[in-house]
Order: sequence, then C-alpha cells, then structure tokens
Amino acid sequence: MTRRRRFTRLARARRGLTLIELLIALAITATLLAAMLMALQAAFRGYQASVEQSSTHMTSRIVAQRILTLVRTGAAFGPLPDDPRDRFVRGDAIEITLASGETVSLRLDRAAETLFIRAGTGDERTLLSGVRGPVDEDGAERGAFTLEFEKGTALVRASFDLTVEGDPEAQLAIEGDEVTPLRLVGTGSPRRSPW
Repeated sequence: MTRRRRFTRLARARRGLTLIELLIALAITATLLAAMLMALQAAFRGYQASVEQSSTHMTSRIVAQRILTLVRTGAAFGPLPDDPRDRFVRGDAIEITLASGETVSLRLDRAAETLFIRAGTGDERTLLSGVRGPVDEDGAERGAFTLEFEKGTALVRASFDLTVEGDPEAQLAIEGDEVTPLRLVGTGSPRRSPW
C-alpha cells in the first residue's frame, strides 16, 4: 500500500496546472500581447508620419523647382506695378510669358488652400493642395509672390513664400496625422541674354 500512496501522490503532482495557475498565465500573456500591440501601433503611426512628410517634401520641391524654372526662362512678367517708380509688387498671383509667347499663370486661392496653374488659355489646374500664404504678426495676409522690377517692366527678382500642409492624397488608413507643415520659400531671377 505504501507504494500505491507514493504513486498517487506523484501522479497528483504531475497532473498539470490548476485553474488559478492557468488564469495567471493567461493574464500575463494578455498583458504582453497588449504591450506588443501598442508598440506596433506606435511604429505604424511613425511610419505613416514619415511617409506623409516625405511625400509633402518631394511634391513641394518639385513645385518650387517648376516655379523657379518658369521665372528663369520667362521673357515677361506680371502683374506690373501701377506706378513705374514702384519696384515691388506683392500678390497671390503671378503671370509669366515664356520666350515662345505662351503665358503661364500661378494663383494661390487662400480659401481653398490650393495653388493653381494655367497654361495659355487652357483650364486652371491644381498644382498643389494644402497651401497657405504668408501672414504678418497681426494676422493680415501678405502676398505669396513678390516681384521686384527695375525701370518699370524689367524683372530683377521673383520670390514666393508658401506653407504646405500634409499631402491629402497620401493619407493612409492607419490612425494618426502628425505631419509638420513645410515652409516653401524661393527666389529666382530671369536669365538675361548676353546681347
């Protein structure tokens, strides 16, 4: 009988986990999984912010390069100053006439937060969305484009100052929208012919 008692005691000890031990193991596992999911969600948000910021930077640089190329290759510019003695014209629109005679217009619509482009007599198209123009310390709007003229009609320098929000086309399904606005400032001068 002694052997049998020892065998039963050993069998009971080897039977498995009690219900309390099983519940504790499940609670620990659930806590670890929750912590891992929170870390994964934070990684997804970081990835999304990085992708949106990268998209905004790339698109903005392309637009800035396009504007500067138009200024460098332009033959005539507008709007002209009302008074030929005025050197600076500030506004939310610029008109560039290329050497080929084609006119390209850029216009910032502050209400729609959109930069539009029009080539020739064609339709106005969206060049960049999520764009705001500059404002001064009092909140008054300043012109997004500044044209500096010499002798009334000769453009010396054209500048632009825009703030670009996150690209709305790059929204991902994952939660989180933490894109930092990008300030886009550029200055260019038209090329002068050597003769």
